[in-house]
Amino acid sequence: MLNTLKPLFLVACLFLISPLFSQTGHEAGIFTGPVQMRSDFGLRGDTDTNLGNIGFGIGVFYALNPMDWGSGYRRNGSKLFDHFKIRLDAAYNKTNLKHYGKYVEPDQVSENADKLRAQRGVAQNIDLGFNFEIYPFSLKNFHYRFFSFSPYFLLGGHAVYASPDASTTYGDQDITNPDNFFGPWAPGSIDTTSFYTFSVVTGAGVRYKVSDYSDFLFEVKWQFFNSDWVDGLNHQLDYNKHNDSMIWLNFGYVYYIN
Repeated sequence: MLNTLKPLFLVACLFLISPLFSQTGHEAGIFTGPVQMRSDFGLRGDTDTNLGNIGFGIGVFYALNPMDWGSGYRRNGSKLFDHFKIRLDAAYNKTNLKHYGKYVEPDQVSENADKLRAQRGVAQNIDLGFNFEIYPFSLKNFHYRFFSFSPYFLLGGHAVYASPDASTTYGDQDITNPDNFFGPWAPGSIDTTSFYTFSVVTGAGVRYKVSDYSDFLFEVKWQFFNSDWVDGLNHQLDYNKHNDSMIWLNFGYVYYIN
């Protein structure tokens, strides 16, 4: 009996949700731009560190636009669907890292200063995840070009595959030898093992309507990793109180599939 009812149940579900998908907008896009890696390289809040440890990112996305979902239902529902999109991102980023700040200034002539100057790192990540784009103004009005700009807020969660790298020109140049690195760091502070982690993404952006079927976008987003090993360095000192994070500055193009 149950086996007989299963196909009927699936058909009923498809019948119920088919009006929604027939009213769904589909979008595809690409984005690229600089990324600022905030990690254990350099000093937190230091201008040279923030301007120096900058890399590059690129990604693609698919967005689901439900602005018409509520058109056949109650009016309040229609208003809700007119103010958000669901977006799936797939992206890659890479940042070459070095130490900046007072501990590597030219007047620092200690052995530890030389070890910091000789150290390099690479943070490179592949991430995949969902975001909500939340629009304070009507998506329908933007779609029908009542206004050319549409700001939005971004909130989501991404799975991340991190592949850090490290090197040094100090001593025997062996990254497993703690004598080649900053003295106060405990052994094991360098680890270039690839791993998976999770991140939370938040930010804000704006779309500019280019044509009926395309937009330009500009967005700034902050990605908070659930790990302090994304850069391959976790030195465990008292002032290392935060996991790694990254700021994206993205420029992109969006095409409306339907």
